[in-house]
Amino acid sequence: MKNLFLLICFLSVAIAFSQTKEKLKIQFNGDAQIESGSFYAGLEFHHSYPLPQRISFYYPVANSIDLSRDYWKRDSSLVMAMCVETDGKKEWVNKESTPYTLTPYSVSFHNESSDRLLNISYEFCKNKPAFVVTIELKNISSSVKNYRLFTELQLALRTSHTFAIKDKASSSFDEVNGILLAKYNDRETQNAELFITNAGEKPSSVSGVSSIVKLPLETDNWWSDDSFSEFSNYLPDNNPGLAAGKFLYEKKLNPGESLIIVQIIGSAKSGEGNSIAQYLQKNYNNEVNEFSNYVIDYAGSGNIKTGDSILDRSILWSRAMLAVNKHYIDGSIQPMPCPAEYNFYFTHDVLLTDLAAVKFDSARVKNDLKFILSHADENHVIPHAYYWKDSAFVTELATPDNWNHFWFIIVSGMYTAKYNDKQFADELYPYVSKSLTETLHGYKDSVMYAFRPDWWDIGRNYGPRSYMTILAVKAIEEYNSLSGLLGKSNDSLKIIADNLRIGLDKTLWDSNKKYLMNYFEDGSQDTHYYMGSLLAAHFKTINADKINEIVKTAKEKLLDPAIGVYTVYPMDFQNLGEYLKLVGNEAGDPHKYINGGVWPHSNAVYALALIAAGRKQEAANFIKQTMTIDGIINSPNGQPAMYEYRNSNKNNPSEYGKVDKPQFMWAAGWYLYCIYELFGE
Repeated sequence: MKNLFLLICFLSVAIAFSQTKEKLKIQFNGDAQIESGSFYAGLEFHHSYPLPQRISFYYPVANSIDLSRDYWKRDSSLVMAMCVETDGKKEWVNKESTPYTLTPYSVSFHNESSDRLLNISYEFCKNKPAFVVTIELKNISSSVKNYRLFTELQLALRTSHTFAIKDKASSSFDEVNGILLAKYNDRETQNAELFITNAGEKPSSVSGVSSIVKLPLETDNWWSDDSFSEFSNYLPDNNPGLAAGKFLYEKKLNPGESLIIVQIIGSAKSGEGNSIAQYLQKNYNNEVNEFSNYVIDYAGSGNIKTGDSILDRSILWSRAMLAVNKHYIDGSIQPMPCPAEYNFYFTHDVLLTDLAAVKFDSARVKNDLKFILSHADENHVIPHAYYWKDSAFVTELATPDNWNHFWFIIVSGMYTAKYNDKQFADELYPYVSKSLTETLHGYKDSVMYAFRPDWWDIGRNYGPRSYMTILAVKAIEEYNSLSGLLGKSNDSLKIIADNLRIGLDKTLWDSNKKYLMNYFEDGSQDTHYYMGSLLAAHFKTINADKINEIVKTAKEKLLDPAIGVYTVYPMDFQNLGEYLKLVGNEAGDPHKYINGGVWPHSNAVYALALIAAGRKQEAANFIKQTMTIDGIINSPNGQPAMYEYRNSNKNNPSEYGKVDKPQFMWAAGWYLYCIYELFGE
């Protein structure tokens, strides 16, 4: 009987695992931006091209392969090229939009013509700094065909912070073990080695010299038909240059037969590349399976379900994203915003995600808070960011008007209250106390003054801010909760919180606009409607009547019913660079990025405001339409994504709804937070 019970339990777990795995698989055919990655590497694709525009490595430090010359046009350049030759006829597949199958931990492209099927999949290792590209070329014609397949991967690096081009490497090929190495004798890359090895079909020809003449690129189509002839060339240590991994594979295939190529690509410390590559030649399948199993297990271990298949699939997807979006940094694995584009640890991104995680993953939140403490300074000031810069890891500390202080206090208070962790509360206390002291320098006239316009770390024009005032009230409440756990209290802080509520009501609330507005130091009103003001409804720092009014105003001014809530209205930051002291085009063009784009937390705080107003069904419908994987797919220019932001320009159908950074960590966090607020505790 005991064995039967164990068998039933095992089968139950296996079935649940299989069901979760299937729900984390999406097939899509359309123009899309894609990011996929792991702790050690990340890939970025645009327009559903089957070859990457960017490869990011995080070990030994954050280096990337990226040939773009303009961040806003980074979709135009590729770092890899591929050509299929069938009976002498060449076909470059580089810039061909291709149907794909996406999971949070892998992506596979499916390119089919009349006589051949080309599947290209990208998977990632769990414990080793590498990813695996599997290429299947299948003869689906009715006759024997001679195939040649050529790949070229550029190996020039860009550094993490300054994005400097590093195009001087030596290259060599180990004939015995079949390993191509490119070595960088450059401190800014931490002397990284890049390696490529083959675990499937062996190449007939190899080269370690790029087809590109020089960088920066003079043309985005850097590959050429004569690439096939440039083999057996390498760059010696005494004459480094532009390195690449060039491989040619040749095989005659009968109808139904396939050529299977497996390239394992990674980055290592100096002297490690060869040994890691040799290990992965034999163990890459185990590594890939271990990573996917880890993600599927975490996704399926959640403690909340809604009964709605669309909402529940996005719960699984969100949890999977929280498992995936972590990077190696300076000896440990830490949460990072997205798989491929961010090489920096940002305290803000981690804390926003932990608003949700505190409800179901105490270990994650505690580890995150401990990491923040470990990078605070001797005065207990917490970090804003931590990253590799040129030749060392650098900590940027949170300045006194940095909202990281408030979010740090809020998450610390939520964690210690939920888990009654007095010992950790005692450890946190000097840090949260310092954060509160730092930020309250901006407290005067019953409101909070700050330099930033709303929720962003751009601009610099001092004045009363609704967003910071709302956060200050909530942070003081959480601070007092944490203090109470330790038997401490501070009546003066309660008085400040009460005064801040009065300031929101009497100073920042515009009774004509029926919205919480911002002001400049000269007393003039900032006439923009910012999404950050909606937090007042969720945190209940305004009364019930004003909650209803602020939701109504947001619906009128900020809501696009098809894709969600703008960050700001009107979208005119491009005209206010000098006044707001913006640097270049950092806010983005109208309808993009911070200048009126639709961000996940914009949608989240609107949904939370609806919940606060008692409109739960409306909130559920809004979440389902604008925040779920299925809802986003079925919206204008939709695709499988939980994104950083979307383009809101409805007057241009080709760009309206376009997604940027499609696997964004705190999009998943905010989705889960909303689900718990709506259906959970």
